[in-house]
Amino acid sequence: MLDFIDTSDPSTLPFNQHALHVYSSDDPGKAPTRYLNEALSSEQLTVYVPVDIDNATDNHTERISEMASGITNYEDHVNHGNLLTLDIRSFYNSVLAGNVQPFEELKILLEEAIKERIASGKSDEVTFVSGIAGTLATNQKFDQCINSEMWWQMTHSEWLQKGLKVTLICSHPRKIFDKNHFMHYRQAMSSLHNAIV
Repeated sequence: MLDFIDTSDPSTLPFNQHALHVYSSDDPGKAPTRYLNEALSSEQLTVYVPVDIDNATDNHTERISEMASGITNYEDHVNHGNLLTLDIRSFYNSVLAGNVQPFEELKILLEEAIKERIASGKSDEVTFVSGIAGTLATNQKFDQCINSEMWWQMTHSEWLQKGLKVTLICSHPRKIFDKNHFMHYRQAMSSLHNAIV
């Protein structure tokens, strides 16, 4: 059973958990901005893989520009290596093909980044906000969505066992959760996350 977290108080955000963020906004790109700002204000390494509803178009730059307008001191955070943004397309396409190699490479990259931050005296906490599985769900690629969330849950558990302080927030569209004929998807998402925000 998921714990529901009231996010009106930033101190209750799902730190060090694998959380399901259900968004209802007409603009999903702005939905996770709050989590990004909170993580950045806590001096965490923050990684964002945006929600990309129309994966077929080249709108990564447009989504990042929209997101950047909502991030406090966006350019400073990018220039100092506190905020990384990744293009969803390569991850999305690899999941569709059943290939998790880009995820494994990302896992290694994040672990190395954490080690570097610790060595330089920066915070060892990481917040990762992802729209990969939510984009798969929006495009009704439910099996691939569930497979990617299973991978994230397993990886997050490994990170916790290693003592890494990683918060993983996966954004999913409320409109899918509200449809009864997607019950299997809703049940799977509930079992693969520690909290819902």
